[in-house]
Amino acid sequence: MKIACLQLDIAWEDQEKNYSKTEELIKKTCSSSSGKPDFICLPELFSTGVTLDSKKFEETIDGKTCLFLSRVAKENKIYLLGGFIEKKEKENKDDLPFNSAVVYNPKGELIAKYNKNHVFTLGDEHKAYSNGSGISVFKLKDFDTSLFICYDLRFPEIFRIATSKGANLLIVHANWPNPRKDHWKTLLKARAIENQAYVIGINRVGESPGLTFFGGSMVVSPKGEIVKELSDKESVLECEIDFNELKEFRESFPALKDRREKYYKEL
Repeated sequence: MKIACLQLDIAWEDQEKNYSKTEELIKKTCSSSSGKPDFICLPELFSTGVTLDSKKFEETIDGKTCLFLSRVAKENKIYLLGGFIEKKEKENKDDLPFNSAVVYNPKGELIAKYNKNHVFTLGDEHKAYSNGSGISVFKLKDFDTSLFICYDLRFPEIFRIATSKGANLLIVHANWPNPRKDHWKTLLKARAIENQAYVIGINRVGESPGLTFFGGSMVVSPKGEIVKELSDKESVLECEIDFNELKEFRESFPALKDRREKYYKEL
């Protein structure tokens, strides 16, 4: 499967500018001489950045951001991962929205949605967003795929749960800032190694109020090897991931079969 990660310099809280840039980059990527990708990933909250003014930008699943993602996926005949600030159904006036990731198929149909499980309290996200719950595992061509968002990367438990549910492609889309680049790289590699899965980490570049972002988007193999990695510039990562290679590696080194799940539950 050919994938592309759009490492965007997100214009702070400027949705129209971000929609326009994103669509232009997707069209350019899909028409490149290297061939059209099957799947394109965008960073966390690509249309606003991780704003704490979440109520201002909250939307439903049929709001303008999801309609944009659906249309662009259909017009370009790709699978597309993006995110939006999701308004709670039947919310009370004081309810906080979710930070949500969604995937659309080449027909423009929603095939997966995930609400960020761990909000970043050090960055005051708990004052702007609700914690999500649950794990999303869905089919993406040959891969059983699971979504995670930024700070989730520090919590290996949910990655293991996804793997227990069959996931072999783990995707983390993020706004991961300086100075924690080493943590980003180390944790992405660790999640790949311990779950014998491909891991895609898609980050942003540029600035938001009080923060700068280093990019470093990458694809990590089930062996923990970096297949491809970007620098700190707005750019596109393109590479192939091979389901047969993943299957062969898991069969040749069957560590996942040695897990003692019943025992772990007794501890």
